[in-house]
Amino acid sequence: MKRRPIYSTHIGAASILLIFLVLSLISFAALALVNSRADYILSKKMFERSISYYEACHEANGFIAENDPSFYSMDKDTELKKSIPLSDFQTLDVSFKASGADSTDSLSFKITEWCVVTHDEKANFDETLPVMKSSEQGGASFRHK
Repeated sequence: MKRRPIYSTHIGAASILLIFLVLSLISFAALALVNSRADYILSKKMFERSISYYEACHEANGFIAENDPSFYSMDKDTELKKSIPLSDFQTLDVSFKASGADSTDSLSFKITEWCVVTHDEKANFDETLPVMKSSEQGGASFRHK
């Protein structure tokens, strides 16, 4: 009787599969952690922006209420304006004027502007893509032949 040789190629397959599975789980956990941190930072910024917007709206409503007695003596073409800062680059611009009937009982106002304005002259946008340095900056230069 001749014995057949046993080829054992499957001895380390389970260990290699287990190592690959653990490495992929670790990499997905790291990606999920990075993504959740980025989402947390973004939601924190959005919370601060919405709080500053609603505080500015509250201040604008106070400005309108503060000037309510002056509606009766105001000309209909006169417009009151106020710019309330939201951040370093944005303001809430509010303007209103008197409207309605000539009698003092039904005098009201019309809001002509209530918008968030971004002031680009103060912003410093970085629109460069530092993918490859040019030869003027001391980087490598590539020539096509």
